[in-house]
Amino acid sequence: MTQWIEIAAELISDCCHRWLIESPSGPTSAGTCRDCGEMREFKNSIQITSWESPGSQANRNRRNNNRN
Repeated sequence: MTQWIEIAAELISDCCHRWLIESPSGPTSAGTCRDCGEMREFKNSIQITSWESPGSQANRNRRNNNRN
């Protein structure tokens, strides 16, 4: 049981992380907390929503051209 308590204590952090993230070079970048040294991988891209997709830009252009 003591082993589980030690593992749980490691998973719970009181640190309010301040991440220093490497420059993008691929799908993820490594980040290190400036305060506690914890390391984590961060995604370098986000999913495109329907508001930002290339097709939505074409539709906006088509609508604007029809107004003129």
